[in-house]
This record gives sequence, C-alpha cells and structure tokens, in this order.
Amino acid sequence: MSRAGDTAIAAEVQHRRRVVVDVILLLMRNGRILLRERANTGYGDGAYEPPTGQLADRETIVETAIRVATDEAGIIIRAENVSLAHVMHDVSGSGRIAFFLTVSGWQGKHAAPGEYLEHTEPAPPGARWFPVGNLPTNMLDRSRVALRNYAEGMRFSTYPAFGPAGTGGPARPGARHWATPWQDAFSA
Repeated sequence: MSRAGDTAIAAEVQHRRRVVVDVILLLMRNGRILLRERANTGYGDGAYEPPTGQLADRETIVETAIRVATDEAGIIIRAENVSLAHVMHDVSGSGRIAFFLTVSGWQGKHAAPGEYLEHTEPAPPGARWFPVGNLPTNMLDRSRVALRNYAEGMRFSTYPAFGPAGTGGPARPGARHWATPWQDAFSA
C-alpha cells in the first residue's frame, strides 16, 4: 500500500465520531417519578429531568447507574435491580446515546415518595417526586419524549423524532396517545 493510502486510513480513523453516553434513572414509586432540577450545567438549567450522569471511562452502564443513584438521588441500588427501559439516540446536537434504566428497589432517604411531598426530611437540592401523569412543564424535552416513548412500549427512539414508526417517528397505530396518564406503564 502506498504512503498516501496509509495517510487516508489514518485520516479516516481520526474523524470517527465520539458519542457521549448518558445514563438516566427512572426511579418510580406509587405512580410518581423522581425528577431533579438542573443547575449549573450550562444546558437546560432550571428544567427537570430524571437523575442523570455520563458514562465514565472504563465504567459499565450499570456501574454508572449505581454512581448516579448515590450522587444524584442519594440512594443505594444494587446491580441486580437495574433493568433497561429505553434507549434514545439524540441527534439534536453533536450526538448522544441515552440509556434509560428502571430500578426495582433501593435503600436511602428517597425510598418513599411521601417523604419529599410532606417535607419530613430534606430532599437533595432541586429533587421532587412528580405524578407521572402530571409532569412539570419545565422538563427537558428529550426526557419527556423518552418517557412518553417508554410508556408507549417503545424500546428505542431517536430525538428529535423522525423516520418510520418504532424508531422514534410517529406513534404506531394502536399505541396509546402520549397524553394518557402513565400509571400503568410506571407501576412499581
């Protein structure tokens, strides 16, 4: 192979896309979901989203979930309690892949939604339980779309939505309308 060919291959390798991987926890109890208000991030500050973190080098998605649970929600989860709920490819910016995970049980001060709602113990800054059928209006749109898609039974979507049904495009025929209360999809 010529030297020019070697250079072309090296140039192609350098231009491979690097994608940010987000790990997002869907912590739900009694028809409510835990959301945190974004602050000091430079993007979407003041908007709500589920506890979220980025995959770190040499960390598995489940290890990230365990770290996010502790850092963002103040709870302890075990690997065997983590399940995949939804994957979203966000092409609105430079490209991100988000793994939305459900957690079947945890330990810590957020174990009962009533604790936050009754203010019997201090919540982490900006964290609140919301009824899944009445999410805040100031929620990150991609999180709202992913929750709606998950409630409709979609395992994968693209944001913003485009393409054929089942890929983040228009809702499938017979799928529940997104405005339907989500209590059935989010029962814990």
